[in-house]
Amino acid sequence: MKRLLAAILLFATVSSAVETLRPEQLRRGMKGYGLSVFKGTEPERFDVEILGVLENAFPKQDMILIRMSGANLEQHKVIAGMSGSPIYVEDKLIGALAYGWSFENEPLAGVTPIHNMLAEIQRPAPPPVAAERPRPAAAAENLKPLLTPLALAGFSPRTVAAFAEEFEKLGLLPVAAGSGGAAPGARQPGKLVAGGAVGVELIRGDFNAVGVGTVTHVDGQRVLAFGHPFFLAGQVRAPAVEAEVHTIMSSLMRSFKMASARGPTGAMIGDWQSCIVVDTQATAPMIPVSLTVANRTTGHQERYALEVIQNRALSPLFVQVALFEAVTSATGSSDDTMVRVELEAETATRPVKVANTFHNPLGGLVNAWAWRPLTALFQSPFGDPGVRRIAVNVDSIQARHTAEIKSAFFARAEAERGTAAPLQITVRPFGQPETTLTVPVPVPAALDSLRVLQVAVLAGAQAPADVAPPDNLNDYLAALEKQHRHTDLVVLVRRPGYGLRYRGQLLKNLPPSALALLDDSSTADITSASDVQQIVVPTHWVLTGRAAARIPIRQE
Repeated sequence: MKRLLAAILLFATVSSAVETLRPEQLRRGMKGYGLSVFKGTEPERFDVEILGVLENAFPKQDMILIRMSGANLEQHKVIAGMSGSPIYVEDKLIGALAYGWSFENEPLAGVTPIHNMLAEIQRPAPPPVAAERPRPAAAAENLKPLLTPLALAGFSPRTVAAFAEEFEKLGLLPVAAGSGGAAPGARQPGKLVAGGAVGVELIRGDFNAVGVGTVTHVDGQRVLAFGHPFFLAGQVRAPAVEAEVHTIMSSLMRSFKMASARGPTGAMIGDWQSCIVVDTQATAPMIPVSLTVANRTTGHQERYALEVIQNRALSPLFVQVALFEAVTSATGSSDDTMVRVELEAETATRPVKVANTFHNPLGGLVNAWAWRPLTALFQSPFGDPGVRRIAVNVDSIQARHTAEIKSAFFARAEAERGTAAPLQITVRPFGQPETTLTVPVPVPAALDSLRVLQVAVLAGAQAPADVAPPDNLNDYLAALEKQHRHTDLVVLVRRPGYGLRYRGQLLKNLPPSALALLDDSSTADITSASDVQQIVVPTHWVLTGRAAARIPIRQE
């Protein structure tokens, strides 16, 4: 009861810091104004008229409909980057401009009620969850959150186009911008005011990416902005900055603010349905990332230093964006390219090192396989690995070193127990004659039931790693390092019977007595597994294709 009373008093204190009107107090035709930055850093006024209220547009959240005029909005319509612009009626704050329609003929918008936003100032922050942006009710057909301009510096149009679909899913509109000048530690502090432009830094350093919106309300060191979610990330930390608007880019499809980051203003600490919350006294740790890219064809090498947001869902994406740009700039060609990528990461539990080689027919780093270890690193099913640092080394050459597995056969008519049967594997390198690799395959001596030895030959990209399903975070990170490389030729040798999986380990070649004892135990950690031996042959080609072979075993 005491906690409830304290919460009510706290909310009353917060709410009393600004005069407000609730949706039920508004009537069609009421006039007011809004504040937003259209150039520079100073907010300007524009006029608004209340059109009505969409009740329960979101769960327990109404939507106020307004028509805007002035500040050239008749031409621009609703502008991406105006999200969060405070709207006042009778000089009382009613909410934040946050929603709009595509291809609208008039500057109409949806406003998030301020009382929904004020409730987030002291909201207890639960652990973040993966979620999609909330969608309005059917009555608000095609009403969507305004896109958030993503001010990019250091990125080429090719990179922006490559990630356009991912940006759109996140409600981001990529926009070319400057980096804001000085390094983060050398910038003068910024200031956030109602109607001012605010940015959230996702990448900073040699590359920059800042999501830009508008401040709705300042209450001490807590700031409300955007009027809709940024990523709906819940409890999250990301550096906040004051933003400077250079100009408005007018478009029939969507007008947007062209802006860039200025001085630091604390950190975003909450990303909720009705708004984002910034604490001007908070800090946000980021993940240091170093990229080294070498082009062996030209002899050119480049190093990049940057930081990315610390978030399991967003960190891998923005490392990918920076890496794509770095590699594309280094290769500078649309020809066949071989790319070797080496990823090193420092986590809270152990270091992780993964390397692989890819072939890209269009140049650059466009192979989706390259991102898998990076994404897997952050999205462990065993919780946050606590990534503290990432280093990526990329070595590229304009060439095509690929080969296709064509066939496999045993050179002998029969195999003897306890010996090695030579397996002949035919591969066809690109642009070259076929060649044969010989792999000795051990024939078990003790398995009397084994009559025929069967093997499958796979390219490393298709072969399963020889690891048990991980049982904990440490096993999971270790398994990432044991994935086959695309240059590996993998021979799978199937044996009769089975082994066991126990606490993240594969137990193979167990004697029958041990198998029976463990299999009959009541330990839930024990499960059966096929007894398959793997023989890995490193090559200098990126391999594709598969083959199979079998050989009878001589019976005594």
